[in-house]
Amino acid sequence: MQITTTTNVTPTRPPSLTRSLQRVVALAAVAGYVEVIGFSDVGGIYPAIMTGNTVQLGLTVVRAQWARCGLLAFAVGLFFLGGIISSLIRRRLRRPPMELLLMAAVLVIAGIIRLHVSWRIPVELPLLALALAMQGETIARFGGVSLQTIVVTNNMVKFSDALVGRYLPERQSANAPEKRPELKEVLLPGMAWLSYSIGAGAGATGAAWLRLPLIIPAVVLVFLVGDLLWSGGGESAG
Repeated sequence: MQITTTTNVTPTRPPSLTRSLQRVVALAAVAGYVEVIGFSDVGGIYPAIMTGNTVQLGLTVVRAQWARCGLLAFAVGLFFLGGIISSLIRRRLRRPPMELLLMAAVLVIAGIIRLHVSWRIPVELPLLALALAMQGETIARFGGVSLQTIVVTNNMVKFSDALVGRYLPERQSANAPEKRPELKEVLLPGMAWLSYSIGAGAGATGAAWLRLPLIIPAVVLVFLVGDLLWSGGGESAG
């Protein structure tokens, strides 16, 4: 006689579209906010937009602007190193969203460091690069849609492609029908793009009017971590 045992496993419920949108908006706005402050503080070098830094790096090599070239190479190397450190941290945490709490702490420290202008390049820039690398490593899927909230270009491509696929479909072959994109595949990358821009504007305003502007994204991250832990996560890296 064969005895079959069953184990009751409660599947993780995927987050609602509204919840995923809230998280995308929060993280993309944080990234734009932090990026603008770092860009302004260190003289036109991005803490995490490696496309822009790499383009400038090639340009400075051709123009033999070696001082600027060294600074750009320093920024690119820092972000790469920050990615490695962030990945190691995430793999050792029982609850990966907690890395966003560490990111919040790093932003607070960077906010204090930036009060000393001479420390902005040697200390603030590495901290901001580490913080944004942490964000990139922690959550990159929202409701089943793969997104990176620390970059814009790929989200713009995904948004435009999903927009055409959902609302401007071509006549399809019966032998190879193309799946119509879901609403979330349109809204999430589109809102990530828009929120990043709004966050950048908010960062410029915060840097002009606040003594410690990096406190604001740190607070946003604390609330987001609470939301992720309370709801059981539902979003993932990768």
